[in-house]
Amino acid sequence: MKRQDFEFLVTLLRENAGWDFDEEQYFVVDKKMSNFIREKGYASVEELIAELKLGSRPLIAQVVESMAFSDTSFYRDYDVFTRFENSLLPNIRESNRASKKLRFWSLGCSTGQETYSVAFAIKRKFIGLDSWDISILGTDLSSVAIAKAQRGQYNNFEVQMGLNARMILEFFHQDGDNQWQVNEDIAKMVEFRRYNMLDDVTYTSKYEVIFCRNVLRYFAPEYQQQILERISNCQNRGGILYLGKNEHIPGIEEYYEKLGGYNCVYVCKGIEKHQSSEPISQIPAATADTGSPIFVRPDILSTKRPLASEFIGK
Repeated sequence: MKRQDFEFLVTLLRENAGWDFDEEQYFVVDKKMSNFIREKGYASVEELIAELKLGSRPLIAQVVESMAFSDTSFYRDYDVFTRFENSLLPNIRESNRASKKLRFWSLGCSTGQETYSVAFAIKRKFIGLDSWDISILGTDLSSVAIAKAQRGQYNNFEVQMGLNARMILEFFHQDGDNQWQVNEDIAKMVEFRRYNMLDDVTYTSKYEVIFCRNVLRYFAPEYQQQILERISNCQNRGGILYLGKNEHIPGIEEYYEKLGGYNCVYVCKGIEKHQSSEPISQIPAATADTGSPIFVRPDILSTKRPLASEFIGK
C-alpha cells in the first residue's frame, strides 16, 4: 500500500469512526484492507480508494466496519470479571434493592461475549431475579459482530475462552457437534444494537454500570473526550465505568474518579453536561421507559462529518 493510500484510509477512519491510526499501525491497516479487497473482488487498493473518493456512504460504512476490532472472550481478564461478580455486583444489587431496577451497557461489545458475561454474573448473584427489572445492552459499530451476538451461538473454542465446563453447561445448550447456543433465559436479559460511538445518543434511564474496556484507547484524543462526556451523562453520580485493565485515558478525571483498589474501575462524578449539540427537536423522543438509549443515526454513518474524499480534495 502506498503512503498516500494509507494516509487517505487513516483520514477516512478518523473522520467516520474516530480511530487514531499512526504509521506504527501501517501493517494492521494494510492487512485488513487486503482482506477487504480480496473479499469484495477489487483489483487493487487503488481501485477501492477511487470508488471511496466518489463518496459512497454504504461503501465507506463497509470499509469502516472491516476495520472494527473483534478481540473478545467470555469473562475476559478473568480477575476483573470475578471481582465485578463477587464484589461490585453485590454492592450494586443492595444499593438498588428498593427500586429493583438496574441498567448495564457494554460499549464496543464485538460479538457479544462481554455482554453475555454480565448476564451470567447477574444470574449467579441474584436471588429472585424475576422480580428485578434488569436491562443489559451491548453495542458495537460492526453490524456483522452485532448479528453474531444476537444469534448467541458460539463454537467449542469460543465458549472455552473464559468459561469452565460447569458454566458452559449452566448457560448454554448444545446445538450441533461444534455449536453452543445461549439459553433462552439468558438471551432474554440482553439486547444488541449497532452504534457508532461518534454519534449522539439520548436515553430514558441512567446506567449503573458501563463497560467500555479497551475501546477508547483507539480513538483520537478529541474524540475520547467527547465520548467520555457523552457516557458520563448517561450515569448518575456514583455510576461505575469499566475501562480496560491498566487502560488510562487522559482527561478522564474531569468526569470520573478512580475507585480505590481497582486498576480499571471509575466512579462517575455526576457532572451535569449537555447531552448533544443538536437541537432537542432533532433527537427522537422516547416512546417507553425501556432503559435502552435512542441512537441518532443508528443505521448510517454521520452525514455531518466530511468525507475523506472532500478533505483530500482541498
